[in-house]
Amino acid sequence: MEVPTRNVEITSSFWAQLRDSGRLKTIPALVKAQKESGHWDCLKWKEGHQPQPHPFWDSDVYKATEAACYFLMTHADEEMMRNVEEAVDNIRGAQHPDGYINSYYTVRGIEKRWTNLRDMHELYCIGHLIEACVAYETLTGSGRLLEPVMKVVQHIDSIFGSEPGKRRGYPGHQEIETGLLRLYEMTKDPILLQARGNDPGDWLSFEFRPTYRMPRDYGYHQADRRLADATELVGHSVRAMYFMTAATDLVRLTKHEGIHKSLAALWRDMVDKKMYITGGLGSVRQWEGFGHPYVLGDTEEGGVCYAETCATFGMIGWCQRMLRLNLNSEYADVMEIGLYNGFLGAIGLDGESFYYESPLRTFTGRPKERSRWFDVACCPPNVAKLLGNLGAFIYTMQDQRVAIHLYIESVLHVPGSDAVVTIKTAAPWSGKVEIAWSGTVTIALRIPGWSDGYTINGSNGDGTCKDGYLYLPEGTDGRVQVVFSFKPQLMYANPKLGKNEVCVRRGPLVYCIEDVDNELDIDNVILSTTSLKDGSPLDILGYEVTPVIARGTELKNTNGSKLYSHKPWERGEERDLVFIPYYARANRGGNGGMRVWCFRD
Repeated sequence: MEVPTRNVEITSSFWAQLRDSGRLKTIPALVKAQKESGHWDCLKWKEGHQPQPHPFWDSDVYKATEAACYFLMTHADEEMMRNVEEAVDNIRGAQHPDGYINSYYTVRGIEKRWTNLRDMHELYCIGHLIEACVAYETLTGSGRLLEPVMKVVQHIDSIFGSEPGKRRGYPGHQEIETGLLRLYEMTKDPILLQARGNDPGDWLSFEFRPTYRMPRDYGYHQADRRLADATELVGHSVRAMYFMTAATDLVRLTKHEGIHKSLAALWRDMVDKKMYITGGLGSVRQWEGFGHPYVLGDTEEGGVCYAETCATFGMIGWCQRMLRLNLNSEYADVMEIGLYNGFLGAIGLDGESFYYESPLRTFTGRPKERSRWFDVACCPPNVAKLLGNLGAFIYTMQDQRVAIHLYIESVLHVPGSDAVVTIKTAAPWSGKVEIAWSGTVTIALRIPGWSDGYTINGSNGDGTCKDGYLYLPEGTDGRVQVVFSFKPQLMYANPKLGKNEVCVRRGPLVYCIEDVDNELDIDNVILSTTSLKDGSPLDILGYEVTPVIARGTELKNTNGSKLYSHKPWERGEERDLVFIPYYARANRGGNGGMRVWCFRD
């Protein structure tokens, strides 16, 4: 089962600082930006008001509301709660008598609703409304949002289906599937499981009919084949991750073997061929999504590295669902990579600025700064959602077994019992972890993929290892100390990527080199493969980070600006190079030079 966020107290100084910033800065910044841009009031738009609602502004409100509810589960905040209740009031007031909710078609013409499922995001918005409902009702239990949400679900069920007179179709941007299944797990109302769609056995009979005025790429939203037949991730990466998340929930709830096999193949395609070392997804700007296997460029220039924040957010959610389906440490390893690198680097350490895209390299003279807001503002509220709901990703439960996936200092009050599990650690800066528990529980500890070995209480210890988890003997009231080997490492790419380069990793953190710390041309760094060590702590905007010191040189072009030459570039003197965690980049100014992968000596 998913562990409710309200049952987890996060005590990690690393994460507490980030989450406090999320609560005190990010959420207020989201609401402020939405109010200033007109998004917040889209659901109560009146004739003559400007601006008129956009097709997916509703979702911005729903996501900010959901994020706020997660923070409110552990920290009371009167102003934040007022904003949440205001949003709920606006939602209730925007609902049509038949249950329909959508500000865009309410303003632009209700007779046009449900006429363009591919582009207009009606079902997508309602999916985010349902997820906001789950968070709000978990927080309040008032029913104030559940009532209109169930009414809109019933409306959708009356419109879509395989019965005579109903429409067939599915959204151009997946999200409602996740919302329906999450609400089903909360309420057990069977309509929610039915509304997510029947097994699409008749897919070919309707999907290839010429029902759209313009040609379309069905793979863009993963509609080119039945999910049970899919073996490769294609199209828009965010859509794909939302789809995979919901499909994994569906398999867990319905035991659909065909989709289960497909998920295994799609997972391998992602992690073996299409994922950046930072947990980023999507190498093609043109469709914001997946390209060919092993084609993973580093830069925005040329449109060869997109790595949208929402895609990494979605991937983390898929990993969490895969862990609930099958306890295997690979899912937690990938979740951790995405969390500490691609996701965490998407928000500035000021808590109020964001990346939409996260390239692995930027060039001197072309700094990439984070933005306060975007016209398409899907990424900032997703950052807030995960920061607020982080407790749900640290642990999962099955019966009396508590599986620990992320070593984040915290206290878990086990749902449905008096048992308490406590994690003490300085992670992600240290590999030392102390686990204590009171009450009767079985503990499964993840063995991180970045660790070359571990000890328990100073020795190999007791327990059974299976699929990357160490199962401790069942007992009442216990304590163990686990020390995972923890040191800076050089990482090498699969030769199929065409990278004769290396990068630095320390524990779960991928590192990069920035011109702020290094007086040489970052664009032309060549790294020695013989020496890595920890540096003295650095302060970056009030956050203490551990740098890694490497040895390397600068390549110098003696032929000036010539593109090609028969003479090799000269090397400068070898020197110490400072690397910082990728998530902390672009917080101190500089000239823009940054790279994860460096030339290999």
